[in-house]
Amino acid sequence: MFAHLPIPGSILGIIFLFLAFEMKLVDPEKIGATGDFLLNNLTILFVPAGVGLLEYYDDIATIWPILLGAVVVCAIVTMVAAGKTAEGVEAAINYLQERKIQKNEVEDNQVE
Repeated sequence: MFAHLPIPGSILGIIFLFLAFEMKLVDPEKIGATGDFLLNNLTILFVPAGVGLLEYYDDIATIWPILLGAVVVCAIVTMVAAGKTAEGVEAAINYLQERKIQKNEVEDNQVE
């Protein structure tokens, strides 16, 4: 645990890499080969998770309908949230564009 927060190491790594890019501490070109290597061998990184699933197969077999329901509900909630966010962003962009057009029209009328 980092700073006594339950944040997974992979998430911390992504955050630190992002910060390093933003602060120009790391050149993306220099880590390209490492990134390509990891992407080419990504499937092997899923082996521990697969082994964990097999280790708890009996437990999972008894509650699979609940797990499936949770996955479906979470997927639906995620899709709805993404859709509503996209609608909100689109509405905000349209509002700002309309406001800019109106402002330009007012300025044009004042010039004439």
